[in-house]
Amino acid sequence: MPSVFSHAVAGAALGTAFRRPSPPARFWLAGAACAAAPDLDVLGRGLGIPWGHMLGHRGITHSFAFAAVLAAIVAWTGVAGPGRRAILWLFLFVATASHGVLDAMTDGGSGVALLAPFDSTRYFLPWRPIPVSPMGFRFFSAYGLEVFEHELVLIWLPAALLIGLTWLWRMPRAGER
Repeated sequence: MPSVFSHAVAGAALGTAFRRPSPPARFWLAGAACAAAPDLDVLGRGLGIPWGHMLGHRGITHSFAFAAVLAAIVAWTGVAGPGRRAILWLFLFVATASHGVLDAMTDGGSGVALLAPFDSTRYFLPWRPIPVSPMGFRFFSAYGLEVFEHELVLIWLPAALLIGLTWLWRMPRAGER
């Protein structure tokens, strides 16, 4: 799994494709939080829930169904700010779903239950270039730094490119001012 930092960056960056002019800070924070939220399932470990269980790590909280429900709750409660709720929902769905997709691109772990609760199969994508990030304080180790360097290239750089290209696309052209 990528680090929580990289999940948050990916989620916020995806917001550039859905944003309206001058969105409030909570728009970006909601995208980052939704993208990181699926990893709250690690708390289940302390409750005795095994990793491979549907409620365990990379289980239902990493599914597209969870992404749809979380996005609906956040969009319709107004946490992400004012705006068209359907667009907010779509952004927050994509941000949350990006978590499972990125985890399915890692080189280890138990796979991701992307289709839960309808299918308990754990999936990986064919291309798996992202090393699994150490959890907790182990992230701040030499190996964690090595993993983060990979994430900078594989997640942060594409996120920056998405932000830059979206900004260029929306920039007023000569004659449109």
